[in-house]
Amino acid sequence: MAYCIRCGVKLEEGSKACPLCKTPVHLPEGMEEQKQQPLFAQNLPSKGMGGVNKTRKGVIELIVSLLVISELTVFLSMWLSGNGSQSFIPLFSIAMASLSLILAFSVKPAYTVQASIQCLLVAVYLFGLDAADLKISWSLIASPAVGVGWLYFVYPFSRRAAQKPKTAAGVCLAGSLAYLALINLVLEHSLTWFIPVTLPVIATLLVLLGLFGLWFSKRKNKRVPLADVVLAALVVLFGTITSLDFFLSGYQLGVFTLRWSRGLLGASFVILVFLVSVSVSRRVRRYFTSHNRHT
Repeated sequence: MAYCIRCGVKLEEGSKACPLCKTPVHLPEGMEEQKQQPLFAQNLPSKGMGGVNKTRKGVIELIVSLLVISELTVFLSMWLSGNGSQSFIPLFSIAMASLSLILAFSVKPAYTVQASIQCLLVAVYLFGLDAADLKISWSLIASPAVGVGWLYFVYPFSRRAAQKPKTAAGVCLAGSLAYLALINLVLEHSLTWFIPVTLPVIATLLVLLGLFGLWFSKRKNKRVPLADVVLAALVVLFGTITSLDFFLSGYQLGVFTLRWSRGLLGASFVILVFLVSVSVSRRVRRYFTSHNRHT
């Protein structure tokens, strides 16, 4: 450690002049500045190579111990009471809950990773509950529903979805259509209402979204007021529900007509007329404002 001979300021290693008074720093002949070395030098591991820390390891060991004790206690109590054949569901539930906690403490604490693991465990748990009687029925609908929830609440926050939002939207739409087709197949063993009802309704939804998206993208300032977005969403919602009533009546009655959605259709037309009139008034006001400025 060196100090300036003039003002006494502490000098950093390798300094050629004092940072305060600019006095040159000269080392005596035969003396070389050496960096200080620690008493017990050792190479530190790189970041992220430590694995599970001691606290998490202790919690995991506690969970495993409670799992073993709980499984033995539940099995013995049910076996001694003569209900050993019905012990699968409580034992399986305890095992899945313990596995969920273990993975929560041992895997990287990121939302997408943790949520994906928990969604997978829930789907497996539902299948296990349904298969307790060696038959699979309702889990064919319930477990894929967890996957659809993952598509809408976890996948959009992943890095791939953020890089390609259009592809992510297409994946969510395709997953939803596949799930609806699966429900139709499970309940009816064929695509009875999926093709004549679901596909036209989804097509109506996409057309309405595309029209409003094109309309809003053609605006000069590219800034859409929140009120316009809310009103456009209402028009899309009411129009989609109206199309559902229209195609559903054709599927059920054989005649395409509107039954209970006529009020929604009228409301959507009123909102649409209001949106168009507001847009036209803004353009007219902008035209006269710019014209007055130039004159």
